Amino acid sequence: MRLVTFALFLVAATSVSAAPAPPESWGKVGVGYEQYRLDALECSSAGYDLDISKTEDAKAFVSASRRLETEIGSGVDPYTYQAIVHSVRPGARYRSIQQLQQSTVDQCLVSRGYSKFRLTDQQQSGLRKLKAGSVERHMYLYKLGSEPNVPTSQSVATDASSR
Repeated sequence: MRLVTFALFLVAATSVSAAPAPPESWGKVGVGYEQYRLDALECSSAGYDLDISKTEDAKAFVSASRRLETEIGSGVDPYTYQAIVHSVRPGARYRSIQQLQQSTVDQCLVSRGYSKFRLTDQQQSGLRKLKAGSVERHMYLYKLGSEPNVPTSQSVATDASSR
């Protein structure tokens, strides 16, 4: 069953993951770089490690996977397979799970005093020149987010900030 669940999830992931990341980041005036990285790691881990098994979306994936296994065992035809996959709306369910994970990350960052800010076109241009995951990229975003005027003047409202 895990293979079928993974395949169904993979279909959803590939259809959604191609979307570009929004031009936003998080900052906290006065935070040191080591603390900034530690907070980023701990908050992203909270989203990644979130138990989604009891969500309606996860239950729908499991149910569809079980139906597919049953159908495969009895010689499923391609139309039935597609109907099962389509009925679960994997793209929408995957986005819903992503939003739940992102909300968890956002809540964690807000609880630590961070605020979301929108990057300007010039800042986005500078960011595009840096390799994703590189120390230089982390440092670039850290410097932007720790400057007193950037998080305030480029602030983005978040659902988590109202909690």
